[in-house]
Formats: sequence, C-alpha cells, structure tokens
Amino acid sequence: MELEKESSSCKVIEQICQGSHISSESKIECVLKVQNKQETFACFEKCRERVRVKVGKRLQRQNNHPRCLVDGNELLRFHGTTIACSLGSNASSTLCTLDQCGVCQILRHGFSANQEFHGSLGVYTTSTSAKAIDSICITTDNNNFVIRKSVMVCRVIAGRIHNPLQEIKEITNPGFDSLVKKIHDQSEIEELIVLNPRSVLPCFVIIYNF
Repeated sequence: MELEKESSSCKVIEQICQGSHISSESKIECVLKVQNKQETFACFEKCRERVRVKVGKRLQRQNNHPRCLVDGNELLRFHGTTIACSLGSNASSTLCTLDQCGVCQILRHGFSANQEFHGSLGVYTTSTSAKAIDSICITTDNNNFVIRKSVMVCRVIAGRIHNPLQEIKEITNPGFDSLVKKIHDQSEIEELIVLNPRSVLPCFVIIYNF
C-alpha cells in the first residue's frame, strides 16, 4: 500500500532515510507500507519469545542481555535490495514473480538465509538507509530489466549479538542470534547479520530514483 506523500507516516519514513547522508542525486520515488500476513507476525513474535526464553534460562549464571528479556532486543534496521517490476509506479501494489525483483521475492516468501547476503549465513542489515543502498549489487545479467534500488525498513529481533567479529562458518553451535559485521565509532552496529530470517519483519519499502 502506497503512503500518501503528505501523510505523517510517509514524512517520518522519509526523514529517517534522508537523514543518513544519501547521495544528493537520489530521490525517493514512493514509500510503500507492507501489509504483513497474520502468520508472518506470529512467526516474528515466536522469534522474540524464543530469544526471551533462552536468555531467561541463563539468568542464574549471568545477566548480560537485559534487552533480550524485555523485547528480544528489537532494533530498527535497513535492508537494501532490487526492484525489477512496476511496484509503486502509478499506485501499483501487485507483486511480480521475477527472480530479479528482490522486493517482491521477499514480500512473497520472506527473507531467506540462502539468498546472497554478502556471503553470510543470514540476513544482512544496516544501521542507515544509505549503507543499505550501497550494499545493493546490480549485475550486468539484468540488462533486460529496468532495475531500481530500494530499501526495506525492518523490525529486527537481534537477540544475543555476537561481537567481536568472527566467521559464521566456523561456529557450529552458536550461542547468539545475530552477528556484528562492522561497527562504527566502536558503538553503533553499522552492519548486522541476523541468523534467523524470520526475525526480520519488513514494514516499509522505499523506492528510489537515481
């Protein structure tokens, strides 16, 4: 569902995205609100509860994850992907079936750890929309399609975050739910890999013109 340009929700989302130093050449074409199914919400909440239960069982030994007990350590994150169809153009809300259209694939089937998330076993997310846009790779194989860039604003159950950096493939039984890939100024998690795709809930899709 496309948000009206003058609506408060649209303005808030635009402010969040424009405040992250995106190139002056880029322009927000439209903002779409994702209509998630009830089953999708239920899976998302199960991920939250699973994190809370795991952390609760460890409280007797240590209490290093207070946020996990409260809300599963929910964060607002961004995910950059491609859009190869007319979604968002002329108020179109029809999802396509093109493999090249990352947005529609995610909205149809959800996130998948088997997709190309920077060679990592999880969903790649960023702290800013600008970083999410920079992460989008448009290959020459897509010359038959008009590929646009888009950013998904997502709610993420980050759970127990593993830090310092470590190769996921070397960890056979991880005691964490997400992995830091890059930190900015030693505090802000600039790039975060979420191991469970169902812990990432897309809420808005921002489509850009460059």
